[in-house]
Order: sequence, then structure tokens, then C-alpha cells
Amino acid sequence: MHHTTRQAALHMIQTAPVFTLATVDANQFPTMVALSPLPSSRSLERMLFYTSRQTTTAQNIQASKRACLFCYDVESYSSVLLKGRLSFVGNDAFEQDWHLELNDFQRQLAYKDPVILQFQTSAIKVRKMMQLDHLELIDEFRPKP
Repeated sequence: MHHTTRQAALHMIQTAPVFTLATVDANQFPTMVALSPLPSSRSLERMLFYTSRQTTTAQNIQASKRACLFCYDVESYSSVLLKGRLSFVGNDAFEQDWHLELNDFQRQLAYKDPVILQFQTSAIKVRKMMQLDHLELIDEFRPKP
């Protein structure tokens, strides 16, 4: 991916307040939900999200770990679409207590059975002003079979 495209994608990932996360259920039906990532791991390679084990998203991971993330920047008319895999991560994925990373809204959710989802990127598509800049599989970030 070109350096400027990589920079644009990283900027959107690091500044977007909300992402649309798409998963599929056991019947291959799509589910989309808006989630805010935890601030500690916003990179091209991975992002972490807080949700409940009872949500459809968490249940869909049982059927398929494949997922997509989407965010849009209104000011620049740009968007980034990430294709990858979702998995559950434990407390050992954090240097400190992950509860400290929740924003005010996430704390108010107060899930009874909270989980942290890790999204690992395998491909990135960036669009600026309705023009597709690039699509590249990122082999070094692709999960091993």
C-alpha cells in the first residue's frame, strides 16, 4: 500500500469515534453493529472492542470469525474498509486493567458478561472523494490457518 494511503487509513482508524462491524451468523446472514474501539490498540493491524458475550456479534464468532470494519470521515469524504478476523481476548492482552480504557458510554453499558473482541486485519480498502485508492492484502497481518 502506498505510504500516503497507509497514512490516511491509519489516521481514520485512530480518529474515528465509531466503526460499523459486520459479522455473519450460522446461516450466513449479515449482522451490523456500531462499536467504539478501545483507544490502546488502534492500528492497521488490530483493534479491540468492548461488548457483551450475549450480543449477536459475540455469538456470530462461534459460526465464523470473518468480519469487516467500516468507518467514514465526513470532512474529507473518505472511508476505510477493513477485512479480517474477530476473536475473544483475555486480560493478558493488556498491560493494565482494560476497564480503565472504557469511555464514558462503554462504562454506562455495564455489561454483566463483558468480553473484549480483537479484530485482526487481512486487507484494507481506502476511498477518498469516491475514488478507490488501493486494495491490498496485508500478508504479515493475516492470521495463520
